[in-house]
Amino acid sequence: MPDKDKAAKPSRSGDPDQLFETRAELPEQIRRSGLFDLDYDPEELARMHRIFELLPDQTVLDLSKRLERLIAEGAPDFAAFSERFGISPAERKLLESLVEGLTVVAHAEKAGISVNTARTHMRRLLEKTGSAGQLDLIRKAHGQS
Repeated sequence: MPDKDKAAKPSRSGDPDQLFETRAELPEQIRRSGLFDLDYDPEELARMHRIFELLPDQTVLDLSKRLERLIAEGAPDFAAFSERFGISPAERKLLESLVEGLTVVAHAEKAGISVNTARTHMRRLLEKTGSAGQLDLIRKAHGQS
C-alpha cells in the first residue's frame, strides 16, 4: 500500500507550486487527450483528484509530459486548415474552442462576444468547410473526413 505522506510530499527536484498545478491539470489533460470518454461530473472529478494526489511526484510529472505530447500530436493544424477554407481569425478561435471541447455558448463567454456573433461564426465555419454539423467540422479539422 502506498505511503500517503510520501506521495503528498513536494518533489525534491521541482517547484511544489508547479507540482500542485500539474496535479490539478491532469483531469483536463486527460479530457483533451481523448484517451478516455470521461463524464466530468463533480464526484468523478473529485475522485480523479484524490487518485492523482496519491501518485508519486515523478509519476505525475511524467504522465503530464506524455499527455501533452499526445495532445500536441493530435492537434489540428489550424493555420493550414484556416488558409485552405478561408476561415477568418474569429472563426478560427471558435474552431479552436470547439476542438478543446467548448460549446458555442461557452466560447462566446470566453471570447467576450455575444452568443449570436458566435453562432454566426459557427454558421460560416459550416458553410466554408461544407460540414454537416459541429462534429463533422471537428473531424475535418483533425483531417478525418
